[in-house]
Amino acid sequence: MSYPIDHRLIRQFLATVEHGNITAASNALHISQPALTKNIRKLEEMLGVKLLERHSRGVEATSYGEILVRRGKLVELEFEYAAAEIEAMMGGTKGTIRIGTSPVFATLFMPKVSAAIVQKNPGLKIDLTIGVLDTLVPSLLHGDLDIICSALDYPNHPEIVKEHLIDFEHAVFARADHPLANSANIEAKDLMAYEWVMLAQDHVAISRLGSYFSANGISPPRIVMETNSFETAFAMVKEGDFLTSATSSMVEFAQEAGLALLQVRGTLWHFPAGVAYRRTTSTPNAINAVIENLKHAIGANR
Repeated sequence: MSYPIDHRLIRQFLATVEHGNITAASNALHISQPALTKNIRKLEEMLGVKLLERHSRGVEATSYGEILVRRGKLVELEFEYAAAEIEAMMGGTKGTIRIGTSPVFATLFMPKVSAAIVQKNPGLKIDLTIGVLDTLVPSLLHGDLDIICSALDYPNHPEIVKEHLIDFEHAVFARADHPLANSANIEAKDLMAYEWVMLAQDHVAISRLGSYFSANGISPPRIVMETNSFETAFAMVKEGDFLTSATSSMVEFAQEAGLALLQVRGTLWHFPAGVAYRRTTSTPNAINAVIENLKHAIGANR
């Protein structure tokens, strides 16, 4: 069954759900409130279902509306990709690719990857967002990001394509003259005497750290600071007898910041990493460019 739905109606519906209010959505769309209400009712009539639930605080999507939100954002995404491909065929490259990246990818690879992409695609802008799994994956699903570069050990989703590119192993770092810096075979109980600095909102890493201590019969360590920057975390650790956790691939950057890799017995945890993007009929050229340049950067770093 097919529906001759005006693309503008879907865009207006998505805006209404995003704002949660008819008035706010109409202002953002620069159309009158009665016109927006009429268009949403028209969309509901076309589909034969109720898309919005109205309440005292505004509106929210019904279960049917949630399906249209999910699929509608994909339609918007396909439209943007089509426009980008048409522009490329006409001899130019415009627009923006929105990349979400973990701090590790941002530090190790993204400067080189970003530079290569913009040099080969004049006119293309990169919007780079640094975050953790708990923020990157929802943003990808919501259509706020085109591709994310991060760990891949999260549940599979039918709308997300994952591509494994590298494996990371977490390690513990401390300042170079830390009491544990010259110790060998450091055990979990030895780490418990010190406070930790971790990445903000990185609930996955904090949970894994807790699991490591729990497996050794010890309660989770005390985290005294969270930050969204490795530079800030490393600087904080250098100022006292603190500890932090990062992938062993970050050892060069940690040493430049005055930190040392601790010789911890066993492995804290390791995980696959790479890229993830929304499943579409064909992978856009800009996303392919990110993947190919990232593969090259990872290969050069090994």
